[in-house]
Amino acid sequence: MTHSLVIILLVTIANISFGVELEDRYEWKYIDYVWNNSQRQEAIKSGNYNPSNNILFDVDEAPDGRVFVTIVRNEGVPTSVATVSDETGPGGPLLSPYPNWSWYNDTTNCNNIINVLRIFIKCNHLFLVDFGIKDGFEGERVCPPKLLVFDLENDRLVHHVIIPSNIADNKNGRGLLATTLAYVRDCGRIDKATVYIADITGYGLVIYNRYLGFCRIESDFMKPTHPNFTIENESFYFEDGIIDLFYAPLAGNRIFKMDKHTLKKCSNLSNSEANRLTKVAGTLSGQTGPIASYSNVIFFSNIPETSILCADTTKKFDPSNSVVIVQNSEKLQFPSGLKVVKHIEGKVRKRKEGKVLIATNRLQRVVNNNLNLNETNFRILELDIMKIKKETKCCNSNHHGYNPGYRNTLSS
Repeated sequence: MTHSLVIILLVTIANISFGVELEDRYEWKYIDYVWNNSQRQEAIKSGNYNPSNNILFDVDEAPDGRVFVTIVRNEGVPTSVATVSDETGPGGPLLSPYPNWSWYNDTTNCNNIINVLRIFIKCNHLFLVDFGIKDGFEGERVCPPKLLVFDLENDRLVHHVIIPSNIADNKNGRGLLATTLAYVRDCGRIDKATVYIADITGYGLVIYNRYLGFCRIESDFMKPTHPNFTIENESFYFEDGIIDLFYAPLAGNRIFKMDKHTLKKCSNLSNSEANRLTKVAGTLSGQTGPIASYSNVIFFSNIPETSILCADTTKKFDPSNSVVIVQNSEKLQFPSGLKVVKHIEGKVRKRKEGKVLIATNRLQRVVNNNLNLNETNFRILELDIMKIKKETKCCNSNHHGYNPGYRNTLSS
């Protein structure tokens, strides 16, 4: 990835915990894998594996307790989707390629997985979009983008569909499909899922249903407005648009929302109509990354202030009424993955209310090419939702049994 460097100074604020503990799940100095026999040495010799280029990006957890992560595929990155294994190496827990190594051995085979930025687990199924670019975000697209769905009960691929170029890209031929969210009304009918996919460089939103096909919507509000980032006194330029679905441009300071029933009619929506139907859900004091939701509550980050916040979506929120759950200038440097994990059944549900899962990756050092492999660079962290409900006012409307109808609004 190549981005311009911008010089901005920011005073570091102290680590703060507002009665909610930031729990460590995993940490890495660098990413390494569970290899077959002499595979690791061969990969290093051939250039297929370079520890410096493997960047952890997203995270989610399956009902059986497996933790899934994504790694941005680039030169020296042998895989893109993996699970955290029970084995540990010098850099940290070893990753097992998902579903297995055979899906990554040949980047000229478009039936394989090429590059995945984000994943989404719903109803014991893994949804992902492979954007088909072999080297980072700006390399050559070697395969057309595709949507893949895996049944986590047996790890079998149950759906594979190519995304047409006029849907994957904007009218200027620009696009990178990254974030995936699946809306499933009935877990027994995964085939009826509606999938929402964010385009972070073509600044659009793709909607897919197996029975209705694809459509694309674009709005001016999906474009970046604040591309200059500063994290721990280190600055960089990163011009990404809509990165998650409530939604918020990564390089921006506002969160927007649209009714999902409106989005299903997107084939009839012009840019101006999409702008008119978009509502500002809230204003932030700094750029945010991924967004996750729990009932009437959304969780999001303030990237410059290295903090995780929450807000009650029954009320319009802004910096004055968003609640800082935790701030940690060491561990929360660029939260790139954020998920609420609350499985209805299975051994993973140890807490009644579930948890917030966070992946961080010190992206400022990745972009500025000064990642130190002797330091901890990647983390998966947890927040207990029960403690958040106890220590903040974000969940007050849930306590009173109030439901404002946000089931009709996009959230993850």
